[in-house]
Amino acid sequence: IIKEVISGTPAEEAGLKDGDLIYKVDGESTYGMDLQEIVSHVRGEENTQVVLTIVRTGADDYLEIPITRRKIEDNTVNATMYDNKIGYIQITEFDEVTTNQFKENLEMLQGDGMEALILDLRSNPGGSLSTVVDIAGMMLPKGLVVYTEDKNGKREEYYSDGKHELTIPMVVLVNGASASASEIFAGGVLGTGSGIVIGTRSYGKGVAQVLYDESNCPYLHGDAVKVTAYRF
Repeated sequence: IIKEVISGTPAEEAGLKDGDLIYKVDGESTYGMDLQEIVSHVRGEENTQVVLTIVRTGADDYLEIPITRRKIEDNTVNATMYDNKIGYIQITEFDEVTTNQFKENLEMLQGDGMEALILDLRSNPGGSLSTVVDIAGMMLPKGLVVYTEDKNGKREEYYSDGKHELTIPMVVLVNGASASASEIFAGGVLGTGSGIVIGTRSYGKGVAQVLYDESNCPYLHGDAVKVTAYRF
């Protein structure tokens, strides 16, 4: 089932919709496939075509939707300005592209005279530790954001230098699906007293992973292993 169609992508341009069920990929039934297997069939070389057979609520028959593949950059940050100069930024995940996307949207709202900020981390599953620390450095006062500790008790600390501290009121929204890096940011806000966190109890992940592949482990030829290595 397609959870969300990203704006500006081949999927949106071809007419796919949230909630569509992928019944076949290039004529091959997805019945019994796991998610990774389906994704591997949908992905392919740029500028090649894949045909998805879709079941859509309200449609009388299956829909055959051809899509031309191309490289996409996921949009992980959305922003708008509400009345009374209240800025709103939603971060859907903390990916490698998120830092620049967040910086651009924050600067846009600041340029429009933002006087307060709502930062929406609801249902954000987390992502990169370095990304969330970079974003915290764009907003939080000088001080410790988070620290990690491995099984031997070795501690690594991550700080905001305070050079870009936001001095306007800030509210962070979380829910039960806000996890990992989202919880790190919310904890940084609470720990520095720089804003208010509103919502429901977050996921409670508390651990971080390391990815081992050919770049840091020569024994892995084309494979990768993701290992939980730290508590935060």
